Amino acid sequence: MPNVKSNNVMWPFWVRFPVSVIAWVVAFFVTLFFASIGIFLIAPFSLIVGWKARDAMDFLSRIWGRILLILIPLWDLKIEGRKNINPQKNYVIIANHQSILDILVVVAGLDLHFKFLAKKEVFAIPLMGWYMALAGYIPLIRGNHESAKQAIGYAREHLRRGMSVLFFPEGTRSLDGEIHDFKLGAFRLAQDERVDILPVVIDGTGDVAPKRSWLFKKRAHFCLSIGNPISTHGENVPSFEKISASVREEMKARLAVIRGRTNPGHKA
Repeated sequence: MPNVKSNNVMWPFWVRFPVSVIAWVVAFFVTLFFASIGIFLIAPFSLIVGWKARDAMDFLSRIWGRILLILIPLWDLKIEGRKNINPQKNYVIIANHQSILDILVVVAGLDLHFKFLAKKEVFAIPLMGWYMALAGYIPLIRGNHESAKQAIGYAREHLRRGMSVLFFPEGTRSLDGEIHDFKLGAFRLAQDERVDILPVVIDGTGDVAPKRSWLFKKRAHFCLSIGNPISTHGENVPSFEKISASVREEMKARLAVIRGRTNPGHKA
């Protein structure tokens, strides 16, 4: 593999192309291995003993993410705020969305059993999509009201089983890396189900693998910052619209701090 030690310099195409191909090949075979375990071992066993066995696929996803970070030395992950997670509780997890690599970061970095929403097209991908469907991840057709309503229904069922659910409330990946307006469905759901919100900030993924590109641009240090949980019930709790606005502002401020710390020249 070409020399890719620098984290600050963008690689020329002759480096970017082979490095990206190698990384995707490694990711393919690791994903194939873990998807096969989930589909052919765990999922059939869950038909006998129920959903609790199938929830082991979330743990398998976590191992998948952490092994990928080890096997692909282009990336490393720093996790902040682990103490803010109570493993005895479930949450509506709110995360910003910069890149396709965000899923890798959250499954590797969050010590929680959780489901996430993903484009319905992803579920049609052989093995990986089948794994996601069997594990209970939630398909969504963007811009389709009925699909969004159905996805919220699935999320509600998971929450009532004691499972956490992760939303990217921007609805799509950010082209400029900033945190854009939030859709309100996740916040309304959290308040309806009286579940705390766990705000999570991701940074670094958009720099290396931006939207509409499969080529990795440079070596990357990812950051996953876990904020303080936000209560959605009790006395004097604001409306879910106000909670959404305050969570977004807090996440934007935390993202600026992360970037200022890793890149002192960055202007928020």
